[in-house]
Amino acid sequence: MNLRLQLRKFEETFDMEKAVCNHGFFMMAPNVWNHQRKSLSRPLTLSDSSSTNVTISHPRPHPFLVIQVHSINNISRADEEIILQQVARMLRISADDVCDVAEFQQLHDAAKMSGFGRIFRSPSLFEDMVKSILLCNTTWERTLDMVSKLCVLQSKLADGTVKSPLQSKKRKRVLRPASLQSKKRKRVLEPRKETIGNFPSAKEIASLDKYLINEHCKLGYRANWIVKLANMVESGSLNLEEIERRDVGAEQVFNQLIKLTGFGAFVTATVLMCIGHYRLVPSDTETLRLLQEVHGKEECSKETLEKVAQSFYERYSPFQSLAYWFDLIQNYETKLGKLSELSHCDYKRVGGCSFVKQLKAD
Repeated sequence: MNLRLQLRKFEETFDMEKAVCNHGFFMMAPNVWNHQRKSLSRPLTLSDSSSTNVTISHPRPHPFLVIQVHSINNISRADEEIILQQVARMLRISADDVCDVAEFQQLHDAAKMSGFGRIFRSPSLFEDMVKSILLCNTTWERTLDMVSKLCVLQSKLADGTVKSPLQSKKRKRVLRPASLQSKKRKRVLEPRKETIGNFPSAKEIASLDKYLINEHCKLGYRANWIVKLANMVESGSLNLEEIERRDVGAEQVFNQLIKLTGFGAFVTATVLMCIGHYRLVPSDTETLRLLQEVHGKEECSKETLEKVAQSFYERYSPFQSLAYWFDLIQNYETKLGKLSELSHCDYKRVGGCSFVKQLKAD
């Protein structure tokens, strides 16, 4: 079954390829970009918290997106609404986003000429937050692997292959006498092919503990961080809908996020960018490399990075992080070609064309 998301007044500034392939999140599971069809596939959440796979495309010259919903013939009104909301969030199809694009491009001629102005994000703020945490103090290749493993774990939770500690109860094993045990040879089972599911929800992660997550995903200390985050969301002590409201000031959101475990300057700036607050540049080793290599800021160091980055992009205020991402994408594509045309196995090459660790500022 197909759904339509009308672009209407957003049509003039919307380009499917550019709306997706502009941030590392599009390379992360469960997102799958098809550069030949210029379509994005991934699971989305339904009203009953289950998931369904969709494929999103923009058949030119139609003024709407087509969302092909797989494995469902009749979609309820509630499910249709929640699917459209998630697609609109990912691709930033809203009046606020259109205003941001127009205002930023007035300040940045090169971005206007290339049609850049949107930063791809996830269907939910929670997914954005967890993925931002997984960018810290590791390599880009490792981040891709951790995110993929979380989506595999979600698939196992959904089909019951893995049960949360709350569901599992240890049962004592009753051994039969040796004389009664079968003498047949044990069957050698073929390894189960791992399936990538949806990105786990806050509810799913909150039902787990850091030990089970690390057993399957090897997140290290990050497992504790995301479990704490999920528990706060589920308990209501952290209201993501409130945080994401555009009438809530960036400073207020920053002050709330920076207090969370695992939310240092880089993670907080990345999440603010995902929400739509663009003043802070998410500064890490890629920022340092870009400033030194492209902008001649050879004196810039880990200690001065945030200050130098903010100062350099201040002329694009309040869209400093958009200007930074434009430069970073241009740098990647100069070396690797268009990000939208990279094969999936080449995604790991994107991090400055070398595997460097994030600054340990968090």
